[in-house]
This record gives sequence, C-alpha cells and structure tokens, in this order.
Amino acid sequence: MEYRRLGRTGLDVSLMSQGTGGPSLFGQRRGTTPDEARTLIHRAFDHGINFFDTAQLYNESELLLGNALDGVPRDSYLLATKYRYENEVGSIISPAAVTAAIDRALRRLRVDTIDVMQVHGLLPEYYEQVVEHHLPALYEAQAAGKIRFIGVSERYFDDPKHEALQRVLADNHFDTVMVGYNLLHQTAERDVFPDARAADVGVIIMVAVRRVLSDPKRLREVVADLVSRRIIPADVLPPDDPLGWLVHDEIEHVSGAAYRFARHSDAVSTVLTGTSRTSHLDANVAAIAQGPLAKADHRRLQQIFGYIEEAIGN
Repeated sequence: MEYRRLGRTGLDVSLMSQGTGGPSLFGQRRGTTPDEARTLIHRAFDHGINFFDTAQLYNESELLLGNALDGVPRDSYLLATKYRYENEVGSIISPAAVTAAIDRALRRLRVDTIDVMQVHGLLPEYYEQVVEHHLPALYEAQAAGKIRFIGVSERYFDDPKHEALQRVLADNHFDTVMVGYNLLHQTAERDVFPDARAADVGVIIMVAVRRVLSDPKRLREVVADLVSRRIIPADVLPPDDPLGWLVHDEIEHVSGAAYRFARHSDAVSTVLTGTSRTSHLDANVAAIAQGPLAKADHRRLQQIFGYIEEAIGN
C-alpha cells in the first residue's frame, strides 16, 4: 500500500481508504452483520488501509465501524466522520448541536478522539453560516482534544461545479476537503486540486467508481444520454462497450481503471472505496496498487470527458 500525506494535517494515509457510505451503506442495504463488517475492516488492515470514513447520516455505520475497530490499537488507524449541519427543515443547527454530534460520534465509534471531523455535504449557500456559527464549536472541540482536524465534504450531486469547496479553499479555514471526482467528471482537476495543493489542504476522493463505472448496463445508458444531448460526439466511443478500451494488459475491469484514474494527481491524498464485500475490496486494492493509468488512456479520457460539468456517478 502506498501512503500519502493528508495535506497540512501531516497524517500519512493509505492511498486507498475505506468508506462506509455510498450505495451499500457499509452493507446495511443488504443486511450486513457486525461480524461481516468486522471481517471487512480487518481485511482492509491486511491490505495496509489505515483511513476509515463514516458519517452521522450513514444509518448505523458509525456503530458498525466502532464495533469493527474495537480492540484494534488506536494508533494503527485514522478515523474521519461527518456531522449534519442542517436540520430537517433546512435551517442550520446550533453550535450546541454540533458539540452534541461530536460527542455522539465519539460514543458510537468508541474512541476518545476523532482524527478528522467534517461538515457533511456543505452547500455554498450555507457556507458563511457554518463558518460563523459552527467553526467556533469545532475549534472548541479541537482544543478539548475531541477532534484533531476539521474538514468539509461537498454535496456532489447538488454542487457539480464544486462551488462550496472553492469557497472553502479560498478562505482556508479547513484542513481537508472531500470531493467527487471520477473519469466521467474531472472538473476537480481544474476547480479544486490546484487551490488545495497551494493551501496544503488534504484531498479525499469520493465517487471514484459508484454504479455507473461498475455496472456495464448503467454505463451504456449514461454514455448514450451524453451522446443524445450532444455533450460528447456520437462516434467517440463504441455504444456497446464505451470504456472497454481501458481494459487491457493488467487492467481487468473498468472499475479498476477508474481507481487508477482517481489516484494520478499528486494533490490527491486518498481515494475512498465504499465496497462492503471483501472480494471487491481485494480487487480494488490490487487495481490502485498498479499505479496510474497509461498516459495515452488518461489523455483520451481527458479529451472525451474533461470538460463535462455534470456530476456523474450513479
């Protein structure tokens, strides 16, 4: 496993990290058990993964992850979670509620300190309120040793132009950003990576694969839609197997190519995989360990999809 620095946090994180959200919600949508979750997390350790991401909104993922990590030496892994900054009616929560969310996460994860506490899915219109009302509570938790660093995740499908993260990086209040980025939606290379690199902010990649790059039928549908709307030329990709040309040499599947695409920038600290199955985890780790895509393949992907500003993934 390769390790990279998570920006100015100074933490060394595994290039592939384990998430507990995404379509499977850590296996909860298929009825996973605590023992199955523990097996997956321990397989992740076998591969050298040391960074685990979860969230208040991922149903019981914090509880499952806390149980899976119980008994593992605390200095052998890094934990990131997220709190919900708005309530059910769309109003920002109080600073006291932020503190309560942190305390709840600590209990559920069975730890004394969370390495990275993130604002979950920040929309641009809430940015100033979060900075004004929540940052002081986050700093207070940091001073108390409850959290070490503060980050932000974007709401990828509602903010495809990364407007929230552009404001985050301009003001430089946060230590990490979680950004949606994949070979079909590459604008983070232009809109996020340069500023993150300049500010020494750690970059966590989400939506590197998701359904569109792991389900051939869904990929065909998405590409056909892009062609029908004249977003990409009709003759640029074969309709029956649009990305089959990426599968060659040691690359066995499109999702493997997608993980290799997601790792190429030196601005990227870690790439999340949201799988809940050990066989998929094994394959994903093997793929990302093979290094970046061939330059010619990467260049062709940029030429076809590099300018698309729609959030594509599901």
